[in-house]
Amino acid sequence: MENLEAACACPTVRVDGGDQMQGTLESNLTSGAAAVAALNHLGLDAAAVGNHELDWGVDTLVVRQREARYAWLAANVFRVDDGKRPEWATPFAMVERGGVKLGVIGYATTSTPRTLRPEVTKPYEFRSGYSAIRDALDAVWQERPDFVIVVAHAGGECGVNRCAGEMVDLASELPPGLVHLIVGGHDHTPGEGVVNSIPIVRAGSSGRGIGVIDLYRRSNGIHAFRMSRQTIYADDVRDNAAMTSLLAPYLRAADAKGKEVVTTLAEPLSASATGDRRLGSLIADATRLLARADVGLQNPGGVRADLPGGVVSYADLHRVMPFGNAVVRLTLTGRQLRQLVEQAGPRYYYSNLHVEYNAEGAPCVRSVSLRFPEATPIRDDRSYSLATTDFLADGADGLTMLSTIPRDALGVTLLDAVIGHLRTLPSPAVVPVERRHLEEQQR
Repeated sequence: MENLEAACACPTVRVDGGDQMQGTLESNLTSGAAAVAALNHLGLDAAAVGNHELDWGVDTLVVRQREARYAWLAANVFRVDDGKRPEWATPFAMVERGGVKLGVIGYATTSTPRTLRPEVTKPYEFRSGYSAIRDALDAVWQERPDFVIVVAHAGGECGVNRCAGEMVDLASELPPGLVHLIVGGHDHTPGEGVVNSIPIVRAGSSGRGIGVIDLYRRSNGIHAFRMSRQTIYADDVRDNAAMTSLLAPYLRAADAKGKEVVTTLAEPLSASATGDRRLGSLIADATRLLARADVGLQNPGGVRADLPGGVVSYADLHRVMPFGNAVVRLTLTGRQLRQLVEQAGPRYYYSNLHVEYNAEGAPCVRSVSLRFPEATPIRDDRSYSLATTDFLADGADGLTMLSTIPRDALGVTLLDAVIGHLRTLPSPAVVPVERRHLEEQQR
């Protein structure tokens, strides 16, 4: 960023599309503090509030915001009880550089409640579109800015024939001339496009790229722009001594924990829910065995990375399961289990449960045949125990029916449950392909 700024020799503002704290062991060991320290040093000016900013709850987010030397913005979040914005949802910030005044408005994805525990998001409403940020835009324009941009932790994509997504919908609703740029996030892939004469850009994820947008105001009052994307190659960037010193304690702690050897795998395991599905099934097995339950359940969104073949470390497993979810046990009837499987769908991972869907049924009302692997059918009037995560048991990921069922907390995280299970397997561990995938191959 310093090289790009020097090459431009122009007023420069640095912004981020959200999800700054979650996913790496270095950051998670400090509940995001390490990432905030790094972004402070990078000279960030403003950022959107991403859904994962709330993974540790509102209290932790507020602490991180107080540590940040940049504005953390979300203009479209309101309290349910009084319709006002909460403390952590600052709607906009004004940034001035070299005599140029920039208004920055934040936007949080409306899907946030579906990705977090309901207890975290229940007090808040994530409103959509122009109407949700109209008052913030009015307030910004009263400051007489040269440019106005939106940092939106929201997805959107422009393809060959059409543009679609939350950012695209927002841009389409905005009156002409109110916003000059939308910086996006949430989707982990880079992309760019123009909707309603507004440029939209996503730089990508994990520090692999920087989106560069040049904004111009011509003498006739017309605004113009130019977009480009810079790919970051680590071996092309000189070490920054101050950053190295700042992050050293966090890196040492993560390295010490992360290099602990857990097991050796005979083969690599993929996180894809459309492949042989062994990794997700392994996680579901671990929860079931820990809870001594009849059935295990794991959502595909909770399997975040592949596992390598050979030596597997704590850091490798943390990349797969970074969220700190805990294992719980619930008791439900066979009828409720059938409803759960219909709601979850075939992409979910199940342990000790054979599921057959009626593919000709309506998409959301499929008849389902359930049985244990040894062919014993699941009976509607009997009770069964289910092991899963507290995230799903709270009704997240759309599984609202689970939130009404009492659960027993086991006091073990999903990560620790999987580590414990892997350590019971002979090394090198062999994870068999689940029966469903074998049957699909035979067909």
